[in-house]
Amino acid sequence: MIGMKIVPGRRNMVRLASVLLLFVFVRGLCPGALASAQTATAEITGTVKDSSGGVVPGVKLTITRQSSGQERQSISDSSGNYVAPSLAIGEYTIKAELEGFKTQIRQGIALQVGQQARVDLTMDPGEVTQQITVQESVPQVNTTNAEVSEVITNQRITELPLNGRQFIQLTILSDNVYLTPQGTRGAALGETGRTIVVGGQRAGHNMYYLDGVSITDQYFNNMVISPSIDEIQEFKIQKSIYSAEFGGKASASVSAATKSGSNNFHGTVFEFLRNDVFDARNFFDTAQKPPYRQNQFGGTLGGPIKKDRTFFFVSYEGLRVRQSITRIFNVPSDKVRSGDFSGLAPIYDPLSTDSTGQRVAFSLNQIPTDRLDKAALAFLQKVPHANLPGEVQNYVASPSLKNNNDGFTTRVDQVLSQNDNLFVRFTFANLITFQPYGSTQVNDTLIPGFGYKITSFARNLAVNYTHIFNNNLVNEFRFGYLRATGGQLSENRGFNFAAQSGIQGISTDPLKMGYPAISFSDAYSNMGDSSELVTRRDNSFDFFDNISWIRGPHSLKFGIYVFRLRFNPQDSPNARGAFVFSPRYTSSQAGLANGNAFADFLLGFPSSAQGGIGRGDQDGRTLWTHMYAQDDWRARSNLTSTSLLLK
Repeated sequence: MIGMKIVPGRRNMVRLASVLLLFVFVRGLCPGALASAQTATAEITGTVKDSSGGVVPGVKLTITRQSSGQERQSISDSSGNYVAPSLAIGEYTIKAELEGFKTQIRQGIALQVGQQARVDLTMDPGEVTQQITVQESVPQVNTTNAEVSEVITNQRITELPLNGRQFIQLTILSDNVYLTPQGTRGAALGETGRTIVVGGQRAGHNMYYLDGVSITDQYFNNMVISPSIDEIQEFKIQKSIYSAEFGGKASASVSAATKSGSNNFHGTVFEFLRNDVFDARNFFDTAQKPPYRQNQFGGTLGGPIKKDRTFFFVSYEGLRVRQSITRIFNVPSDKVRSGDFSGLAPIYDPLSTDSTGQRVAFSLNQIPTDRLDKAALAFLQKVPHANLPGEVQNYVASPSLKNNNDGFTTRVDQVLSQNDNLFVRFTFANLITFQPYGSTQVNDTLIPGFGYKITSFARNLAVNYTHIFNNNLVNEFRFGYLRATGGQLSENRGFNFAAQSGIQGISTDPLKMGYPAISFSDAYSNMGDSSELVTRRDNSFDFFDNISWIRGPHSLKFGIYVFRLRFNPQDSPNARGAFVFSPRYTSSQAGLANGNAFADFLLGFPSSAQGGIGRGDQDGRTLWTHMYAQDDWRARSNLTSTSLLLK
């Protein structure tokens, strides 16, 4: 541990004391915790030398963000080193000035999210009024740390074609990143895009951030907000060996940064259209192609409210989809629905079983009308009738899948003073999808009439405040709030089928009412509402505070992260009842399975039955408190040593 001393200016003593007290307090709450934070800022570090290779101390460096004119001051130390932490991403110019040397100007320095860019400067002797301007980008090879990561730049985001315009699709441009299979946990609610697998780790171990605050759904561990690609400046995938301030889970960290306004007005307007006019006919379609309409539209606008001081940026994107999907099913014919199985394999009366297990066949292979189960007949009133001949592949349907998605973001950046910067961003997303066949992503394809609505309603607030105590001490505070609600809602939600049919022992909660799930082990397709419908109403709060302290060749960083989660999902399997019918009770002998599963259904004899009572509420509260301390020691300009001090 290296001893240090710093004497800030008098006017900054109160601010510094409050930050350090907060840091000590959190450290006391959680000794030995690992770091868990994320940032949407970047850092510039470098060494100033003269033309002979000697270090040059005392050089005044002015680091200017070109889009907004925001400036950061720094001075090279006795070793010629300088560091400018917590910089907003974007393109910068560095101006270096010192008496007896020509003014050095470096332009076109593009900082990416989470980047530690190294920009070394060479000062030539001469008059300070003389200038040397160099247009040069930051080297692509990372020499400041061993982090394995990749930044997907704005050019790739906006110019590469994306079906659906979900930025998470672009993660596969990076090596060792793969999209998860469609049937994974939470895929049925993945309206913001499929989750990703990084380096073979579990997809649920990723963390997703927007402007440095969490947008991770804590129930399904996927993104709950997918910002429009026109509002994203860039995003970064941190895979491994990243600094102590990042992380929180075992896998990758995906962090996106939104655009901000500048001194010039800029904006976009767009619409993307897809139409069945351009589609080929599906093999199972009738002579007329089913309709398909997809419109994705929106726009952005950013600019100054007050030049060099206050900037705004707003973005909206909407999606409307009306897509008729043709599928073919197996449903019982009208003849069989009435109990007439003539012409099919014989069925036997389960009530006629003798002591040897033998059963008597129904006369004329027909079930008497008075033996038909009341609940079965009530259920069949919801089941569509066959519209094709035969007992299999006898029903074709083209119901419409519907998407109504809306997302809006507004961001305001404020330069409070030369040493204080603030930005506030608010994003909401309303994602509503109606699946007429249930969810095919979890092998739950149901006949029409038993679809469900998938909803995700998200609200996210991000606040970032940066204060510069002096050239060597910078504090960054972030606050985030995320509310995620919605889930799966049955098309028949609120219909009390149990009361109508006399089924006992299942939930009477109006939120869970509907039709039971019915499956047959032989000929017919699954029917009824899905056996599992999940909803959630979760709220989370992020509190971050990072202190960057430059002391000679040491770049120290201290940080805390406090995460508060109010966790309220509802998952009540089989709340409406789940029944499985097999050719068991109408077989010729007890113990055999040569009967007819649908005949068992008409008689009211399931081979298995399950029912759920109550909503299945979970009411969880958790508080995570983490801290970190890290020292990057630059022994020489080409050698950096990192030590982590965890307490």
